[in-house]
Amino acid sequence: MKKLLVLLVIFAFSVSALAVINIKISGWPGNPIEEGVIKSIVEKFNETHSDIQVEWTPIPGDFRQMIITQFSAGTAPDIFYVDTFWFEEMARQNMLLPLDLYIKRDNFDIDDFYPSLVQAFSYKGRIYGIPKDFSTLALYYNKEIFDKYGVEYPTSEDTWFDFLDKALQLKRKGFETPLVLAPDFNRLIPFVIAANGELVKGDLNTGLTEPNSRFAIQFYLDLVNKYKVAQEPANLGAGWIGEAFGKEAVAMAMTGPWTLGYLRGQYPDVVDKTGIVEMPHLINHATMVYTVSWSINRNTRNRDAAWEVVKFLTKEGQKMFVKGAGVLASRKSIAATDTDPMKEAFYAGAAYAIPWRVPTPSGIFSKANDQINSKLKDLFYDKISLEQALNEIQTNYMSWVSE
Repeated sequence: MKKLLVLLVIFAFSVSALAVINIKISGWPGNPIEEGVIKSIVEKFNETHSDIQVEWTPIPGDFRQMIITQFSAGTAPDIFYVDTFWFEEMARQNMLLPLDLYIKRDNFDIDDFYPSLVQAFSYKGRIYGIPKDFSTLALYYNKEIFDKYGVEYPTSEDTWFDFLDKALQLKRKGFETPLVLAPDFNRLIPFVIAANGELVKGDLNTGLTEPNSRFAIQFYLDLVNKYKVAQEPANLGAGWIGEAFGKEAVAMAMTGPWTLGYLRGQYPDVVDKTGIVEMPHLINHATMVYTVSWSINRNTRNRDAAWEVVKFLTKEGQKMFVKGAGVLASRKSIAATDTDPMKEAFYAGAAYAIPWRVPTPSGIFSKANDQINSKLKDLFYDKISLEQALNEIQTNYMSWVSE
């Protein structure tokens, strides 16, 4: 009898062990704080779920290419980050599991997420990822510099022309470079949208040659070449926008919440002098939203288990991320509990933000982005005219965005 009981116990443990589903999740490595938080989230999930166990495996290097390679080899993780910039490429290639049926089945509160973020991971009416968190652009300004030169602070109500006037006042009063500006297309996009311009037309050809888009591009360039109130980071002895602001080489910078974390770590004295307001507007309010989703590998053998993990990551896990890593919550209910006053402008921008994703016939925009950035760099230094740049973009755009 005892022997039978022992055998039954062993059998029960064996069945239990076999019933455990292992789910592998991947993203790119974060900073030490972010890595610590994601590991804590995984530990908490594993402690509270006996039937599913999660393993976090970060992938360094070219994450997108590694995921595509692993997908072809059948070794891709069950759940992984998807950036808005290349989301459509993966959706078109049927790499991602559509989540609409799971959302409906479980009454998952998708309406708690900012609509612009849900839209960022939607393709042809279906949802392929749940937003992990997000970043928007806002205008940082150095209060001490504005006070010293007797110029009114920027506000969230400022138009482009209010913004320009304040920059010009600083320059006239002796502050040489009021603004740091990057020749990057994604930083230009809010200006195009604010001017009621188009990124692409109905046929998915470029909309940058349209009158309103052209006006926005010219204004952006004029900040550098005509009014001379802006320079790029390299000319200010900085490697990037946040460093230029931290060194107080400029009075203003249009950047995201990652810069706030950087300042708190590297330039804590500057944080006390910093104000953050929404981006200046024109016809429309506009900013960028940068976000990644937790998406499920379409070929995973454990779809239901993977969905359970995604639900945890985007609720309990998100609370831990916001508290521990200082990111912006993609859930409105969690955002409402974030009391950091320096994040207010970033959250406000979520209502009208444009995802960093440009529709193309192939779903791929990276080559076009590189080419447009190259033109912007030349335009910053008056190497070509805007007319020349736009003609080259118009002529070559469709070849850049084709497979």
